[in-house]
Amino acid sequence: MRCYLAIVPALILAACEAPENRPSAPPLPEVESPVSVAGQESVIEIRAAWMRPHPAGRDVTAAYFTANLAEGFEDVLLSARIDGAERVELHGHFMTGDGVMQMREVGPQRIGEDGPLIFAPGSLHLMVFGLPAVSEGETVNGMLTFQNAGAVPVRLAVQSMPPELSAD
Repeated sequence: MRCYLAIVPALILAACEAPENRPSAPPLPEVESPVSVAGQESVIEIRAAWMRPHPAGRDVTAAYFTANLAEGFEDVLLSARIDGAERVELHGHFMTGDGVMQMREVGPQRIGEDGPLIFAPGSLHLMVFGLPAVSEGETVNGMLTFQNAGAVPVRLAVQSMPPELSAD
């Protein structure tokens, strides 16, 4: 099972090619996770934020988190940034008509009455391009931009397994 968990992320990441050279975004301020940010019309809480270490020889990786919203509110995740990355895309996994799993960029993601917005392996995720290699045990700062709450800072723990599966 552990072998499978180690191979699948590498195969998934290999499916997304790195973009051409683009300027890096400026550094983001250091923050602690989880973070709650009050906007004009919503309060977003980010939990279980983590990022996979880079697969050997690649400058692309994936990041995950869970966003909770105060009851009675709705919001839309518009974009994401990660300190030092050239580009971050909101991605999803989709099954083709031929039964092949593929990843592709998705548009903004709504959060509201249906429960938390979950970015997890095999589902929605952040595809991170052009980030200098990160290793297990490090942390990386980022920013999630929501329509109502605005910019929500996030700190991603670099680890090979989801937080609930990590051996602590």
